[in-house]
Amino acid sequence: MTVCLVCEHSGAQTALAEPAELTKTRAVYQQQIKMATDPIKQKYAEYLEGLKKTYGAKGFLDAALAIQTEIDSLGIVMAPPIGAKSDKIIIWNQNNGGKGDRGSKKVNVMLFAGGREVWSKKGIRLQWDADKQVQDEILVPALHVDKIRVEVTELVNDKGGLAEVEYIKAGKNVALGGAVVVSGYWETNPKHAAATLTDGLPETFWLLNDKQEGWAEITLKAGQ
Repeated sequence: MTVCLVCEHSGAQTALAEPAELTKTRAVYQQQIKMATDPIKQKYAEYLEGLKKTYGAKGFLDAALAIQTEIDSLGIVMAPPIGAKSDKIIIWNQNNGGKGDRGSKKVNVMLFAGGREVWSKKGIRLQWDADKQVQDEILVPALHVDKIRVEVTELVNDKGGLAEVEYIKAGKNVALGGAVVVSGYWETNPKHAAATLTDGLPETFWLLNDKQEGWAEITLKAGQ
């Protein structure tokens, strides 16, 4: 016997809604698949992480970058080994000195070595608070890099900017005092110019011109 799931009434066709039993059973099935495959993904990612570090230490940046892309495609968060100090970028947002009318909602981050991009992460959503300064930590691969680029792509009230960018390697901020080049700053006011991003003072801040996205490139200390 053939069962038709489409009914005709006054010349119109109406598809039946998906049964609740199907929706529920599918959700259980998908959860079971996830529970079964997550441990396999984790072991694969751990192997790739070790392989990436091996190639990175030898200076094979293209190979390390390809492996990092594979790790990212797995969609899992890699936890650092117990006791290990992870490389990370700390981005301090700003709220215009507590006025609460400016800040950044979203950024892209890129790492460079010898003028070549070796890693990136796009669409990073930042915390923002009108009354207090907040910060976000972004884990990055343990590669030898000499420059980082932060692109502000979404603004608070069409008025963007950041307070401080730190690059923590082996527990040390190697961006502190680094040279900074930016796309521009608010009304060419030196109080809110590029150098505020690496002066070690989150209470000073770089402001973008109104209704303009922007970027900052920070040169890390030599030998880091």
